[in-house]
Amino acid sequence: MEDVVLIVGAAMIFLFGWFLMKRLDQFLTENQKRTEKASEQQQHEPCMHLVGDISPDELEETLSRFRSSHTHVEIVIYDSEQIFFPNSESDWTQ
Repeated sequence: MEDVVLIVGAAMIFLFGWFLMKRLDQFLTENQKRTEKASEQQQHEPCMHLVGDISPDELEETLSRFRSSHTHVEIVIYDSEQIFFPNSESDWTQ
């Protein structure tokens, strides 16, 4: 009789552990999806700032990467010493 109680008790502990691990797996999967979704949203910045000397090849590569991740884009090139241009989107609306 004691052996049966021990076996049933051990089986109940294993079943409870299996249930907990199943719930933990669901939680971690959902959390990973939320994290990936958040990182995708933060990955693309609306603005690109090129400073200093940059080779034409680097410029072309950078612009092509930016255009591939942003379908509707306007590219503005200016000299900061001659023309004032806002540093952030909030400055653009003023």
